[in-house]
Amino acid sequence: MEDRRAEKSCEQACDSLKRQDYEMALKHCTEALLSLGQYSMADSPGPCPLEIESIKIESLLYRIASFLQLKKYGQADEDCRHVLGEGLAQGGGAFQTVLCCMQLKGKLQLVSNILAKSLTGESLNGMVTKDLIRLKTLLTETETATSNILSGYHIEDLEDGSCNGWHFRPPPRGITSSEEYTLCKRFLEQGICRYGAQCTSAHSQEELAEWQKRYASRLIKLKQQNENKQFSGSYMETLIEKWMNSLSPEKVLSECVEGVKVEHIPDLTVTVNTKKSHQTWTFALTCKPARMLYRVALLYDAHRPHFSIIAISAGDSTTQVSQEVPENCQEWIGGKMAQNGLDHYVYKVGIAFNTEIFGTFRQTIVFDFGLEPVLMQRVMIDAASTEDLEYLMHAKQQLITTAKRWDSSSKTIIDFEPNETTDLEKSLLIRYQIPLSADQLFTQSVLDKSLTKTNYQSRLHDLLYIEEIAQYKEVSKFNLKVQLQILASFMLTGVSGGAKYAQNGQLFGRFKLTETLSEDTLAGRLVMTKVNAVYLLPVPKEKLAQTQGTKEKVYEATIEEKTKEYIFLRISRECCEELNLRPDHDTQVELQFQLNRLPLCEMHYALDRIKDNGILFPDITMTPTIPWSPNRQWDEQLDPRLNAKQKEAVLAITTPLSIQLPPVLIIGPYGTGKTFTLAQAVKHMLQQQETSRILICTHSNSAADLYIKDYLHPYVEAGNPQARPLRVYFRNRWVKTVHPVVHQYCLISSAHSTFQMPQKEDILKHRVVVVTLNTSQYLCQLDLEPGMLTQDTDRGLLMLRASAFSLDQGLANCSLWPAVCFCK
Repeated sequence: MEDRRAEKSCEQACDSLKRQDYEMALKHCTEALLSLGQYSMADSPGPCPLEIESIKIESLLYRIASFLQLKKYGQADEDCRHVLGEGLAQGGGAFQTVLCCMQLKGKLQLVSNILAKSLTGESLNGMVTKDLIRLKTLLTETETATSNILSGYHIEDLEDGSCNGWHFRPPPRGITSSEEYTLCKRFLEQGICRYGAQCTSAHSQEELAEWQKRYASRLIKLKQQNENKQFSGSYMETLIEKWMNSLSPEKVLSECVEGVKVEHIPDLTVTVNTKKSHQTWTFALTCKPARMLYRVALLYDAHRPHFSIIAISAGDSTTQVSQEVPENCQEWIGGKMAQNGLDHYVYKVGIAFNTEIFGTFRQTIVFDFGLEPVLMQRVMIDAASTEDLEYLMHAKQQLITTAKRWDSSSKTIIDFEPNETTDLEKSLLIRYQIPLSADQLFTQSVLDKSLTKTNYQSRLHDLLYIEEIAQYKEVSKFNLKVQLQILASFMLTGVSGGAKYAQNGQLFGRFKLTETLSEDTLAGRLVMTKVNAVYLLPVPKEKLAQTQGTKEKVYEATIEEKTKEYIFLRISRECCEELNLRPDHDTQVELQFQLNRLPLCEMHYALDRIKDNGILFPDITMTPTIPWSPNRQWDEQLDPRLNAKQKEAVLAITTPLSIQLPPVLIIGPYGTGKTFTLAQAVKHMLQQQETSRILICTHSNSAADLYIKDYLHPYVEAGNPQARPLRVYFRNRWVKTVHPVVHQYCLISSAHSTFQMPQKEDILKHRVVVVTLNTSQYLCQLDLEPGMLTQDTDRGLLMLRASAFSLDQGLANCSLWPAVCFCK
């Protein structure tokens, strides 16, 4: 059974507050908050994340009211800062939605009245009350807005409207007040709008009125769903979340399920050259043995207004019985069909698509038979002008790889053993594979010159896949036949020096490159930086006839060392034994370089993990104001070497979180003190607040180590142990290559002299964590609570480091991971 202790304690707190039993209300609030903290560790199922957040905010508001009545003003102010800081940082209107639900239930006025009484009466012991005043204003605005929305509407009218269907376009999402809906000036003045159905403003007074009515209807439904503990879209959201977090995603969602044959008309990918178009797909699902279809749903929100389920029927191959499907259906729930002892059962599902604009539209349809994996089918329609389609066709022909890549369909591939790939890495490589059809990549969407909140994720997914294809094409220029020199050891060159010896039946192979491997060429740069393995195919001295149906065997070998003229391979024991390789002998082989796909897959994963991209697209209409005071400007704790502009940056970074600021960018050429300024901001925050935690995230390892060697290490040595940082290094980095001073702040295994990945406890022990863009993803795997690393992660990811930083550099190093960690 689902655990409802937190919800019950929250309700008891509300009742106690109404009875003016403030001590008891305080007790119940604390019980509710403690229960919420235990759900992640408990075996029994608890509320969903939306419910947890709702209960948390409601309990904190009741506790603030209780503290005020008990004259514990300091504790009330602390809770108030927590509510404002965490609630407003969520974005997407989630905080305002909780307040609206409380207002509809008649609970918000209880807290609002106590706040008003406390702030207009006593002086609260001289305490600064700006946060409490801000909360009171927010509650008052919510009460006013909700009453304005509902005035003039009867619940019956709203429910009738939603049942009979609306007359105009669905209103844009992400609106937290009906007053935010506006009329489109362009449409009213010219009678036409370039954005068409995608326009976020109403095209008539009647449409605007209906949008406001629909907003009120949603508030009513939200209240009802909150009471029934059913949240809109919970099935789709739960399924996506489970798929994203699974180490075996193919066991959650799959395009093929045993016992179910899928046929579809027409193709899943369709291209049209007209702006206004209509398309339907029919899926025939033949289940043998017969099984019940419990649910059909459209999974993603991105293009949901353009897709709908229009028909479902069930029966055998000759007779079909139509099922009831509501208009504009997004999720159909079945499970009531009688199968009458049939040994097989056929379901037919119709999906419709409509558009009046150019664009690339994707949707995933899931067919849930009550077991995992859940069957899914992906559809895509690309609507583009004739000129754009010709341009895309030309680009596609240029980019398709000319060399035939070896894969499991053409060769028997023997993987290198032992394989050090983790379960998470394996799941990412499976989840993000290049679409088989290039038509799915070269679509109208990649021609869009602007990135927006709505197209950001889908467009970057497409561009990453196209980048991968382009990299394959370039690296194929180094596919070659070589004379491979087999070695048992070789000398290392460069700074590291020393020698390497083969062990456990493995051997090394050395070959000379046919041309100088230079980072001045595209292919050379890719081989030097993006390739860590090759496929090796022995070339027989005499051409042997290949048996019909058999595949040639190729062996994976890892790249051990690269120089300008030679590449050294590590060859597996199995390959050495089967090819009878011996040291100091040569063998002729054909090689194909294999790109390391993992970094690109990690970028896809980072994109999918971003639930709110508000930090990437801040509201530029708001003019930020950095609070100034003489005490802050001439604070003795600030380093006197800071100039005026540097000091302004430090003041912006160290502004309390209760004051909303967009991400802070510090921009300047080399030598202008950006790193120095950020380091001073870190020191100032450590002195300013005992609870602040800071994430320092840089572009490179050398930059990350610079903060420790030049700033944090001397500061710790000077008697400031609270500044002791935790440096997170890639687990396979050679320890000897890291500066000895930095060793003191790393997690190093004494037994194996290797870097260790941090656990949650390690993060909690340190107030400063230093990572690179790549290693920041390890923090995302620790299930850290949002806000654990505050201040500068919220202020703009403290260090997207002080150098010339370009978009392609940032993307290539997974620069989204810090945002993912703290926006989840």
